[in-house]
Amino acid sequence: MNGGDLFQRRPLMAPASATTSLRRTPNAELSFARRKKKRTLLLHGKDHAALIGVLTIAAILIPTVWLIRTTKGGTGTSSDSDVDNRFLNDWRPLDWKGSSGGLHNNDEKKSSSAQRLKKAKHRGALDLDTNRSIYRHKFGSAELGYNIYDCPATPPSSYPRAWHATDVLSNWNPNEVTTVPPSYREIHHAICIFDYQTQYDIALKYRDAEKPFIIRNDPAVTAASKKWRDPDYLMANLPEKKMYTERSSNNHFMFYNSRNRKKVRNWIQPPNDVVSMTYREWYERALERDGLALGEGDIVDRVNELRKWRMENMVGKADHADDDEVRDDTDKENEKRVKWYYWRLNAFLEDAEEDGPDKLVFDDLPFFDPRKQKESEFYLVDPAGQRGVNCRFGMRGVSAYNHMDMSRNMIAVLDGERRYIIAHPDQCSKMALYPINHPSGRHSSFDWSNQAEWDIHPEFRDAKVSEMVLQAGDVLYLPTAWFHAIVNLSRNIQCNIRSGISYENANVVEECGFRVPKQK
Repeated sequence: MNGGDLFQRRPLMAPASATTSLRRTPNAELSFARRKKKRTLLLHGKDHAALIGVLTIAAILIPTVWLIRTTKGGTGTSSDSDVDNRFLNDWRPLDWKGSSGGLHNNDEKKSSSAQRLKKAKHRGALDLDTNRSIYRHKFGSAELGYNIYDCPATPPSSYPRAWHATDVLSNWNPNEVTTVPPSYREIHHAICIFDYQTQYDIALKYRDAEKPFIIRNDPAVTAASKKWRDPDYLMANLPEKKMYTERSSNNHFMFYNSRNRKKVRNWIQPPNDVVSMTYREWYERALERDGLALGEGDIVDRVNELRKWRMENMVGKADHADDDEVRDDTDKENEKRVKWYYWRLNAFLEDAEEDGPDKLVFDDLPFFDPRKQKESEFYLVDPAGQRGVNCRFGMRGVSAYNHMDMSRNMIAVLDGERRYIIAHPDQCSKMALYPINHPSGRHSSFDWSNQAEWDIHPEFRDAKVSEMVLQAGDVLYLPTAWFHAIVNLSRNIQCNIRSGISYENANVVEECGFRVPKQK
């Protein structure tokens, strides 16, 4: 079994079409003149009976289908009118004017308006189906002041809406990751969701205004996701090299720069460290955690097959053997099975000319390749400011502490699901951050999932955030210095690229004791 499809998506089924054959027969007793003036269609008895049968079935099926689609998904709080508006307005505005309207795909431009509307409705139905099945948006356009599927061309002054972090975290604790239907989550989602093929220009305005958003339905991203969701493809194309892998005795991962450890008296290293591991072994361990969480026996059987192969073919040369901080994982098998792993694959353009992991990343992800301007121009705001592609392969339950990065960030999820909790840079003073020279500078200093620690940092109760669940094919844009905490809801793959720095929030960052670096 391919354990990659652990999140819930139910594609719509096209209704089967039925045709009825009718035969025209002239009435011999009418005169030629009368026949010329009026021709009458007669049905043979068997055709007449067939027609009655078809009409009877239709009379039963149509109300039934309507009832099912009306009640499908239970009592989600996002209103149907939000999605209806998305069909009629933002997906195909009445004043569409060629390239100025936003259609970016040539094939889409050539298709008729009716075809485009039909495709938009289908995609919208899939989104609504997903939201209603597991992750339901807690608030609709009436509460937000805008429709996330039909966002205005100019970002509203209140965009994006945010709520007290304690309310968001109390509603859904970061340690709770597995949701199986009919259970569901109501999430504090507030950022716009754009379609690459029909809302490109509006998304571009949000990007240029340095506002966060999600974009989906880019054929290039979809193609990459289709490849990378297949673990057999990655095992066949990634060499059996041991790569950087973060390891922890618990599911909370805190970044730290060990070079700064001497600057902090009595610094205690977080429980996570770095070892070397092959992709194959990481996949085996991540898949096992999925199988145990979901109670899926066939996934566990697949894990046992992978483990047997690995034990019989102990291969893998460390790709970073010269790094003193990276070592082989010498834990015993029973110790490894209770630990958490975050596998990393970093790709750099200067190493992408020769066969290897770097070339694979840039070949499969052309939308992140500055050499391919047509595919990457939307995602790379400043191509000269890119520093390579960073891919993180997450295990179910792993979470990364809240932090900010001092550059623009495009984040593509290629497999599985990730929850992002984000906040504007002006929330900096309320995030209880480690100071700039600390090994974990720019990161919140406490575990958000532990409510007992909220009282230790009372300023955090005033912090405001929003959240979203990213699924395979989604790309999130985070402007410079926006805060984000990450929760891996399933085994997943995320690749991101940075492209330059913006300074619209430099003042609030500096007031908080940090600085946005000058562009090189």
